[in-house]
Amino acid sequence: MDSKRTTNAVAAALAVVALTVAAPTARADDATGTPTPTETTSTPSATATTTDPAPAAPATTTATGTATTTTTPTSPTRTAAATSTTTSATTAATTTTAAAPVAVVPRTAPVTRIRDLQVRLKLVGQFPYAITGIYWSAVDRSVLAFQHAKGLAETGVVDQPTWDLLRTLTNTPVVLPRTSSTLRVKDLQVRLKLNGRFAYAITGVYWSAVDRSVLTFQILYNLPQTGVVDQRTWDRLKAVTASPVAIGRTAGAAQLKEVQLRLRALGTWGYGITGVYWSALDRAVLTFQQQRNLPQSGVIDQRTWSRLVALTYRPGTFDQHRYNAGLRPVMPTAASLDSRCRTGRVMCVDKATRTLTWVVDGKPLMVMWARFGRPGLETREGTFRVSRKYEYVISNLYFTPMPYSMFFSGGQAVHYSSNFARLGYATASHGCVNIADMVQIKSLFFKVRVGDKVVVHH
Repeated sequence: MDSKRTTNAVAAALAVVALTVAAPTARADDATGTPTPTETTSTPSATATTTDPAPAAPATTTATGTATTTTTPTSPTRTAAATSTTTSATTAATTTTAAAPVAVVPRTAPVTRIRDLQVRLKLVGQFPYAITGIYWSAVDRSVLAFQHAKGLAETGVVDQPTWDLLRTLTNTPVVLPRTSSTLRVKDLQVRLKLNGRFAYAITGVYWSAVDRSVLTFQILYNLPQTGVVDQRTWDRLKAVTASPVAIGRTAGAAQLKEVQLRLRALGTWGYGITGVYWSALDRAVLTFQQQRNLPQSGVIDQRTWSRLVALTYRPGTFDQHRYNAGLRPVMPTAASLDSRCRTGRVMCVDKATRTLTWVVDGKPLMVMWARFGRPGLETREGTFRVSRKYEYVISNLYFTPMPYSMFFSGGQAVHYSSNFARLGYATASHGCVNIADMVQIKSLFFKVRVGDKVVVHH
């Protein structure tokens, strides 16, 4: 009996200890608010009920019918681990969503924006295709290759870091800012107008229309679309608006004298007519270009020369600047000749331009300066024929030599005149057509035949 009491006391003590140990676990589960999953095992015995003796996690087995179900509480360590895993997964998902790259040049960007991207990728050697403005797979590959080459996140999309670095690598310094001088801005406007990008007056004021024109030019010529005149844009603009050099620094003295004479006629050249190209001529040419809204190259290109001639010479009149510079007249075109000079072999004498042109079957072959009779002894006008030729003859009226004479109307003839060669248009003839160039008149003399036509007109 005493032995039985002792056994019962020990069992009761063990039960109290088990309840004391289990209580903190239950409280821990309640504190986390995490439901405790159950574990179920099946036992083939239908009549026996057993109790798990583990003090830290007591288990209760209940028999129902022929099956026995055992429930085991979850430990705090497993609950904490599960909670930590769930939290980490949620954090990772949130981080992935936040770090997704935002495309600043998406696939749906405007054509001009995509062209800008393609241009810049081409400049860094990553896009070998045509600039189309179409965002296709090659653009994706090029973007990815650029990111890989530059150590950027290889997202394959043009995110902000990618775009910033690409622009940094492909931009060039600004050479003509909005604060540039009036003359510099005028030069920009002139060149944009020549290119058809600027439809406004040349004012030298840098306003919004200039910005738009620069951007349009950049789009048209596949340049990075900065909207400012950087070095690359300026170089291309100058290249497409340049014209060939007409008279360079190494030109002959006669040509340079002509330039100086024409500039002097417009008040741009205040020095002597020397035929020497020095720094003052550079400045005079540049000043002329600035005054006449021409590209400010500082050299006499074809556009500058054409404008200079147009302002100092009227077609169909005597070109005194060429004559005074010691140059031959400009060869006339067939269309500019008198209609009577366009057929056969003709010495076509034009009093208005003070020239004689040798024409064969409508094609001008030689042109030379000519001088005519003074008032009261004018050279007769009309259509004539060469009646006789003398390589050397002396006038029986004025007793002056008349080398290489070709008579066409009585005593009037085309011939060389030493007086004309010496004094020019300061004097006049007695009615003949004087030629001052010995080489030219001698060459003409041996080309002309008796019977050839002579047309004298004004």
